[in-house]
Amino acid sequence: MVSTLDAYTPREIAHKIETLGVTKARSDTLSLLVLAVLAGAFIALGALFFTVVVTRSALGFGVSRLVGGVAFSVGLILVIVGGAELFTGNNLVAMA
Repeated sequence: MVSTLDAYTPREIAHKIETLGVTKARSDTLSLLVLAVLAGAFIALGALFFTVVVTRSALGFGVSRLVGGVAFSVGLILVIVGGAELFTGNNLVAMA
């Protein structure tokens, strides 16, 4: 009895990534451009939030940077939730 904890086999994962890459490659230019600009805006919003949190913080250097990192991750979370097209997130899809 072989028990596996993976939801998909490596072959199924490769197939899903290939399908996703082909779908993204065939998407129209205008929607891709709009989603890329949206991703940039989300990352800029996260960077601005980081700057606001870290500026004049009385928490100390380490804690201030930790809270700032959590604040910046809000931009990355917005990219995922919003479905935006971030270039660095699409580098793995080049496998397709």
